[in-house]
Amino acid sequence: MNFFTQLLLLSGLQISCTAIRLSSRITGRSKDLSMILTPANPTTVSTSDSSVQIMRSRLSISWSEIKQQLVTNFKFSPQHLEKYDTISSEDSLKAYEMMVLCRNFENACNQAYMKGQIRGFMHLDNGQETIPAFVADCIRTSDKKHSYYREHTHALASGVSADKIMAELFAKVGGTCKGAGGSMHIYDTEHNFQGGWALVAEQLPYAVGAARAIMLDRQLRPEQTAGDERIAVVFVGEGGAQNGRMAECLNAAAKEQLPLLFVVIDNGRAINTFTPDVAQNSDVYLQGLHYGVPGAKVDGQNLEDTLRTAR
Repeated sequence: MNFFTQLLLLSGLQISCTAIRLSSRITGRSKDLSMILTPANPTTVSTSDSSVQIMRSRLSISWSEIKQQLVTNFKFSPQHLEKYDTISSEDSLKAYEMMVLCRNFENACNQAYMKGQIRGFMHLDNGQETIPAFVADCIRTSDKKHSYYREHTHALASGVSADKIMAELFAKVGGTCKGAGGSMHIYDTEHNFQGGWALVAEQLPYAVGAARAIMLDRQLRPEQTAGDERIAVVFVGEGGAQNGRMAECLNAAAKEQLPLLFVVIDNGRAINTFTPDVAQNSDVYLQGLHYGVPGAKVDGQNLEDTLRTAR
């Protein structure tokens, strides 16, 4: 089965990917997964105490609307998408367990960091747990995964040992990089987790290279790679998606029809910069249109829709 480049944007939580966008809120933060979603205009919410200015309201999009995106942009048939309508109770429980694991792991990291037991920079993923839930549900161990500096939970969802990740944060020799990498550089060859990358958007061209390597494997060893369904997956924030590397990588991936999925995580904030302040168009999932790369946006605050779309 051939996979071509796609963009996924998750919004609300906001996570963006070259094929689909999902939004989810587990805590007070909103996030986006899959294709990049354009933030809503600032909204004033009245409470019993006062009026609070928030950056944008939660994305309102139904599964039927998401399916229409998949039909229009990805050329799936409505009949094909019907099989994704239902998420079993067993799968929902597995996703919940992954979300709880990720939340507890990040909380433990935070407590250790505040005590000075973890040093250096550390970026936590609290509130964006639907993303590792979909990674654990849909992404194979053989897929080559490239994350950014907020990657603890992505590594967990990829099957990397929580003990090894925590040991890395504590600079212990039992860590994924023998303690030399730290929080932003989790790396595990067994699970094809190609690291967190500290520099903004730095991971994008490496993911393109990984996807190209998969294609070369298929071309040079057709018999050994028959039925190969591996893809490369790259995670990037909506802020990083404004980087010039994104355009270059979309072009390269589309030109060569590489098996690459861009997952854009859009929480509306590039560190401490509100995305609408620096981006003319915050709908990152539309970036691929110029290159013929389809995209979709999903409410990352809706676990079931996130899983359905990712599948």
